[in-house]
This record gives sequence, structure tokens and C-alpha cells, in this order.
Amino acid sequence: MNDRSFNFCRVASPGADSFVELRDVEFSYGPVQVLFGVSFTVERGEVLGLLGTNGAGKSTVLRVLAGLEAPHHGSVTLDGRDVTGVPAEKLSAAGVGLVMGGKAVFPDLTVRENLQLAGFTVRSGLDDRISRELDRFPQLSKRLDTKAGSLSGGEQQQLGLAKALLLDPKLLCIDELSLGLSPVIVAELFEVVRNVNADGCTCVLVEQSLNVAAQLCGRAVFLEKGAVKFDGPTADLLERGDLARAVFLGANGHKPPPKRSRSKSKKGAR
Repeated sequence: MNDRSFNFCRVASPGADSFVELRDVEFSYGPVQVLFGVSFTVERGEVLGLLGTNGAGKSTVLRVLAGLEAPHHGSVTLDGRDVTGVPAEKLSAAGVGLVMGGKAVFPDLTVRENLQLAGFTVRSGLDDRISRELDRFPQLSKRLDTKAGSLSGGEQQQLGLAKALLLDPKLLCIDELSLGLSPVIVAELFEVVRNVNADGCTCVLVEQSLNVAAQLCGRAVFLEKGAVKFDGPTADLLERGDLARAVFLGANGHKPPPKRSRSKSKKGAR
């Protein structure tokens, strides 16, 4: 949809508690279509797991939600308002935060500079917000003058989360928070997400591992080849042999070997 008016016109909502709705969303990268009529809702205050294998379109859905991509067909509503085609800077101001997988920090800037740049739209109280995030992630306070590219993977994810939380998002979209991290670090990051969610932030968490997502997400949407194949309680997805065992645990019910690091340059949807 073209860049049009940004008055966030109120539209009919499918339910009083639905905070986000995607309806019949389609999207293509050039001639390659990656989303095919994607429809689901995110209830106010929930943590939704967006699951699927590589190439399923999970990250593209997040980019559409955050305004980095405009759907070629379909609609997106946020808190009952039509935000289809509204660009990322407008949605950020409206309370949508995005932590991009593997790209959440500026590697050549220090931790301090990353936080300051993330809050450049904050008119007053930025120092207080930065202090709040450093209290939330005390390890970062020890690395303020360290370039973000020199941080460990866990510290980079902490910084990516801190940058998003600096703006007090109402909707927090996180792309593969657990990627390449130890279970201990993942547990710490998940605890932060739980606390933020408990304070009222609605969350959409993209994950490739069902076992990881089940620790945090009560409901799951499963994508396969750009289409929704399951939408319901995560516990029910765990019982779906055609999806859970075959895709996430292997056809014989055994866990696959650990993932290797993601390719440095991979275009298209993840």
C-alpha cells in the first residue's frame, strides 16, 4: 500500500481484547511471494510465539508489523486502528518496538552511543530512561564505552532489547531472541520479557525452536511456506506430530543437532 495518510483511523475490531490483527496479508520480495494470506490476531497483554522453519516468512511478518515493509494485499490494525502501510518511524512513535535478529545494534558505535541514538526522538528524560535500562541490564553499564560489535552475543541481545525498551513500547516484536545463545542467557532474557509483559506490554516472539518458545508463549502461530498452518495454544502445537515432531524434533522424535551460525548474507524471508 502506498504511503498515505497517517491519521490511524479507527476501524471495527474483531474482539475487545485484540490488540493486533493481520488480515489476508500478502507480501513479495520482487517476483518472489513469501506471505500468502496471513491472518491472525494478538490479544492485548499476551506473548504470542510466531513459529516456523527457515523461509517460512516469520521475520517478514515482523517487518510488516513494524512498518519496515508494506503488505501488497491485506490489512494491519493496531489497537483498533488501521496502520496498513504506515512507515516504521510513525509506528515506533505509536508504540511498536522491534528487536531485529542479529541486527539489533550498530557494531561501530559504543553501548552508550547505541542507547543515545535509540532515544533520539525522546524530547525529555532520555538520561533517566537510559539509567533505567542499565539497571535492567547491569552488564551493559560496565561496557558503556565498548563498541557494540565487541560485545558477546548475549550482551548484544541485551543491548538490542534495551534500545527497544527505551521507548516504552506497547507492542514489542522480537526476532529470534535465543539464536546462538546458551540456555542460561536465554533464561535471563526471557525473564526480562516476562517482566515487561507483566507491566502491560504485548509481545510477539519469533522463534525457530518450539521447545524454547513454549517456555514463554502461551499461544503460537505456526507458519509454513508463508501461510498459517496452526493458531492456538502452544501446548496443543506440542501435541501435533505432523508439525512439532517432524519439523522441530525430527521425524523420529529426536532433537536435531545444534544450529550452526546463520549465513552472513541471506536474502528473503526467514
